[in-house]
Amino acid sequence: MKKFFAVLFVLSLSLVTAALFALPDRDVSELENRSLTGKKNISFNVLNGDFQDSLESFTSDQFPLRDRLVYFQTGLFYLSGQREIDGAYVCDDGRLVQIISEEDLNKKSLLRYAEKINSIAEKNKVYVMYVPSACAELKDGFIKGARVYDYERLYNELSRRLEKAEIIDLYGALSNPDFYYKTDHHWNIYGAYEAYKAFCRARRAKPASLDSYETKTVTKDFQGTLFSKIPISKQTDEIIIPSVPEIGVTADGQKTDFYCLDALETKDKYNVFQGGNHGTVEIENKNGNGKTLLILKDSFANSFVPFIAGEYSKIVLLDERYVFISLEEYVNNLSPDEILVLREIIN
Repeated sequence: MKKFFAVLFVLSLSLVTAALFALPDRDVSELENRSLTGKKNISFNVLNGDFQDSLESFTSDQFPLRDRLVYFQTGLFYLSGQREIDGAYVCDDGRLVQIISEEDLNKKSLLRYAEKINSIAEKNKVYVMYVPSACAELKDGFIKGARVYDYERLYNELSRRLEKAEIIDLYGALSNPDFYYKTDHHWNIYGAYEAYKAFCRARRAKPASLDSYETKTVTKDFQGTLFSKIPISKQTDEIIIPSVPEIGVTADGQKTDFYCLDALETKDKYNVFQGGNHGTVEIENKNGNGKTLLILKDSFANSFVPFIAGEYSKIVLLDERYVFISLEEYVNNLSPDEILVLREIIN
């Protein structure tokens, strides 16, 4: 009997291995919203370990019924009592919150960047608006026992490096859980609007009321980046977009729409805002105030920009994760009237 099961095991393993190499590769996991390792990515460099690592990634990514196994594994973790799974926390109401601990922070990099921005602020009007992560804002009411980074301590450390800039503190202003999506780490229209109001106050400007924007719900079944980690949540979100004036948008040198509605047919519906992340996005408004605003951003800025798109004559979004430039030279060449650093504080 033992020999029978041994032969059956070896046969099953052989069939699965044969299927891996015989079946066409899946390029993208819609569930996990990432590219998958295929046969073409397998390295044959055995000496430095690349072959073993790439083969392991290939077999894991291309394993038959992978998505079903992800559902099954996550469900088992949840049923066993785990609430923090794959870097996200399952709240009692089914909301998912990304967990970021002190160990996840690269403080040296964050402090160096703050010093760079402070140097730029010596000759330019610079506002810095750090976005608190949802786990930092919601830790007292939603997350039980998870180790979360100390936002206030990090904010104070960075602030000491930014004495030349004007810092906009959003901590506490986003403590309403309804300001973040339930299955995605980004803020929604209401969180972005709170940031817009704070930016207006810093500039001594009167913010427009949310009611003054014509809004439209473009989807009611958004399940975001955190659902990709824990695909058992029944929560869904609406994506609501504010109206914008007639403006011209160029992303990485290509003309595009401000709202890319085709993204609503994909897994990552948050890409409806400017089609997702780009190195540079330029927004031209012929009826603007004659000023140029440079936003040094991450993806949180994508849903913030609609609220100010009608104000400035030119808004340039620069995401330094996707371009290799000297920031100082870029600022000198652009000569913006104002600069806004708008990034999640951990980035």
